[in-house]
Amino acid sequence: MRPVTREIWLGDVARAATTLGVTDVVGWERVAALLGLGPGTEPTPLAEPPADGTTPPPPAPATGRTGPSDEGDPRPYVEPPDAARPRRGDEEPTLLVPVGHRPPRRTGWAVDPLPAPRSTPTAEDGTPPHPPLLAPRSTAAVLHAALARVTSEGDLDVERAADHLARGLPLAEIPRRPLPTLRYGVQILADISASMEPFARDVEDVIDQVRSLVGVAGTRVLRFSDCPSRGVGAGPRGTWRPYQPPQHGTRVLLLSGLGKVGPVFDPHRGTEREWREILLRIRQHGCDTVALVPLPERLWPAWWQSRMRVVAWDRGTTVGRVVGGLR
Repeated sequence: MRPVTREIWLGDVARAATTLGVTDVVGWERVAALLGLGPGTEPTPLAEPPADGTTPPPPAPATGRTGPSDEGDPRPYVEPPDAARPRRGDEEPTLLVPVGHRPPRRTGWAVDPLPAPRSTPTAEDGTPPHPPLLAPRSTAAVLHAALARVTSEGDLDVERAADHLARGLPLAEIPRRPLPTLRYGVQILADISASMEPFARDVEDVIDQVRSLVGVAGTRVLRFSDCPSRGVGAGPRGTWRPYQPPQHGTRVLLLSGLGKVGPVFDPHRGTEREWREILLRIRQHGCDTVALVPLPERLWPAWWQSRMRVVAWDRGTTVGRVVGGLR
């Protein structure tokens, strides 16, 4: 017989035993030993089948070989056929017994852990806090200084009256000190275009502040997109109408980037020509325009300050800077 040169599997044993017609346990053991799966002892060679084709009687099985033994039996133990095994239904179910759980051992770190992060305060609706562009403590004062109209309705100017009388000049009218007032009302033009979307909450904050200063009756809010000349309105865009300046003496507050904020290649941005025309119309009606622009002063075009009063919409804006810039 040629030596076995490849790896032997249990399938090889089953195929060889089936081919030889082995039906007993001893025959299976000998086939396994011949294929190299035995304990290393030489198995008894199988008897040659008779020439007449009859099946020889099987050899008597060894007594007591129903399982593995440690008594020195050199023959390998082979599992009995499936017919000799107990059925699944006859087996007793094995119950799983819970075992004890040990928590993992804590690791001793060389340094102290970082403190837990502080929870970020949120509003009642879950939105994060909103830091406004203008300083909250000075917002009212900044808006009052930017929107107030200076009139000669203050207290009596004693120095001017005494000077006139000392020169022997008649007092045609009682001289009074200048007084800034908001009684003429304010018209707010709020830009709701895509370029001003990051400042939407700031726009609403300024509108609320102006209403608290001037009053609801003296404040009119009109919204537009990119430029007021394209239509304004207090409601949905379908109700917008061509812009009409307010009555004489009313302040016009522009909350917009004036075409200088947002994407550079935005085809809907208001052009310089459109803004010049709308500002000229407002001036012709006897109204002054104040623009609150979220843009640093170094980026302002030169023509802005010749057409209107511009205030930087920034945390560093103070009342002194507003008064100095409006003179």
